Amino acid sequence: MEPFTFMTSVESVQLTGRKAGSLLELYLGLKEAEGSTLYHHTHRFYRSYSFLGPWDRSDFALWTAQNLKEEAVAERMGSLDPRDYPTLEALRRSLLAVLETLMEDKDRWVRRVPPGLEFHFCRSVSLVLPTGHRAHNLEEFVHALGRVDTACLYYHLIEAPLHFRGPDREFHDDFSQWLSGQGLPAQAKAVADIDPYRSDLEALREDLLSVFHKNRLKAAVRRAAERLGRVPEGEAAARWLQRWREGE
Repeated sequence: MEPFTFMTSVESVQLTGRKAGSLLELYLGLKEAEGSTLYHHTHRFYRSYSFLGPWDRSDFALWTAQNLKEEAVAERMGSLDPRDYPTLEALRRSLLAVLETLMEDKDRWVRRVPPGLEFHFCRSVSLVLPTGHRAHNLEEFVHALGRVDTACLYYHLIEAPLHFRGPDREFHDDFSQWLSGQGLPAQAKAVADIDPYRSDLEALREDLLSVFHKNRLKAAVRRAAERLGRVPEGEAAARWLQRWREGE
């Protein structure tokens, strides 16, 4: 198995030149937008501020509420949680479905915002760079995990799976996929079960490290139980540790 190379990314935001002044134009822009545009307008809050509030899940929802004054539509768009969608295309389909419910109401569908309040479609272009950290085994992996910048965590857990990896893998994120290939299925599943959007990125690092620290503690206790079991005066302690191990 290849060593794990920890990467990070630097984001550049670019205007696409496309804008929307009505629900119709927003719909068409969403339908034809590149993946990098969808990604920017639905994930930028978490990358920049490390949290996702109910209205921070979509620039589309913010604009629809604040500029177009379609609060009910905006609420439905804002309720779409990025963590529920393994691909950007799946998220696109749900956003379009919300807007499609208004197609029959021609007045609302084409009503325009005042000049200057249009929605400007942007895209995020990432420059991906190595951090200088590589891991050949679990010990090196955990060591690097505690030292890389938070942008590296974001890249491997959120950005790369959405942009570059696709859904056809055993695990969605890069960390779990590598751990699985190293013959560590329990650790791979534990990492995959962590919600990367739950809190800020430093808290995410702590969640990741806790997976391995907990396993190291259990391994140390098991080794202690095995040593005590071989020493006559340690039999009582060994029995206690054995009961603890069986009940964990």
